[in-house]
Amino acid sequence: MHPPPNQAIGELAAVMGDDATREIVRLFLDDFPVSIGRLASGAPEDQHRIAHGLKSSALHMGAMALSRRMAGIEDRLGAPGGRLTPEDVGSAVADFDAVAPALRLYAGP
Repeated sequence: MHPPPNQAIGELAAVMGDDATREIVRLFLDDFPVSIGRLASGAPEDQHRIAHGLKSSALHMGAMALSRRMAGIEDRLGAPGGRLTPEDVGSAVADFDAVAPALRLYAGP
């Protein structure tokens, strides 16, 4: 088994245990593609909520760049006339792709 890939996961494992933390990491890895797809295609009133959830989840996973990106998207979507762009989605996916290998290594099969 691999050690936690970052401090956030290490802290979560210290509280919840490695097995439960690995399961939470697996859920994040499985859920992100679904959630980002819903963000991209969702109604404006749903996009803000989805962006908020992704921001929080990324923060708990230690995916700081992704969390910051989602915070910016959330802020923009919360502003009058704020819209999601294809570039937002592409950049969020790239941030996820940058952290996912280390999370997968920790989470295991």
